[in-house]
Amino acid sequence: MTPLPVLNKESLVAVLGAGRLGSSLAIALDKAGYTVAAITSRQPTHREWLNSHITTGIVVENVQTAVNVANIVFITGPDAYIEKICSGVKWRSHQAVIHCAGAMSLAPLDTARVAGAQTGGFHPLQTFPTIDSYERLQDVSFAIESASPELLGWLRTLAEDLGGSAFQIESSQRAAYHASAVMACGLLSGLTGLSAEMWEPLGIERTEALRRLIPLLRATVDALDEKGLPHAITGPFVRGDIETITMHLEATANKSIGIRNAYAALALASLHIAKEQGGLSDSGFEGIKSLLSNEN
Repeated sequence: MTPLPVLNKESLVAVLGAGRLGSSLAIALDKAGYTVAAITSRQPTHREWLNSHITTGIVVENVQTAVNVANIVFITGPDAYIEKICSGVKWRSHQAVIHCAGAMSLAPLDTARVAGAQTGGFHPLQTFPTIDSYERLQDVSFAIESASPELLGWLRTLAEDLGGSAFQIESSQRAAYHASAVMACGLLSGLTGLSAEMWEPLGIERTEALRRLIPLLRATVDALDEKGLPHAITGPFVRGDIETITMHLEATANKSIGIRNAYAALALASLHIAKEQGGLSDSGFEGIKSLLSNEN
């Protein structure tokens, strides 16, 4: 395998498939002093927008055009299209090709690897709601992976230059890592939606209920940040209040069996963390565990 040239901020970078993540990454790279040589987007209006937000480089539709002018290429399209994008490109042996998927191994980049390029993964543990969410790359963790020590070092430096920090991951660990991310983000949002729908008997619609729940959510996140686990957990599970839990199970079942099952399953799976606070006796733990187990 041909070694890469010296990797630094002057290395020419391309970002392929610049949606919300790719656009935010390209802008962050530019602001951090990296040389963004090319970005691709299939949408003319988005290409115009990118041109107005990037100080260097070309914004094009053709992927190969972007690849031809870069040493380091990020593929930031949807996970399902990474392999298709990669296999449709003619790679050079002195390039590095990096995807930003959380759950996927480096196998979708095999076309580039076989051509002699070095491959890697660079996944920011963050969500990007808009195309200009570049500030969200500050203070986040990046899962990095590569068989190349040089590329791995460059990715670690990049994470730090973007205001975050990196940790190394192997392909075999990615599914568990990404499941954790989804539980803490997407599923948390879904759980909050279910919580808001529990307000329907009060005559309060989900949107309004969500507005009222958000201060509680913010306080919970603050407690997680300031106190950590298990001390951020509150409620009947840390007190061993089985009567309240029984009422909760009845109320959630009245809403739907699915919500009741979700409540019971989540409570059961996290009960050991609640017990770590020390306020839940062994008998209380076993009683709650038995109650919740019977609901699944």
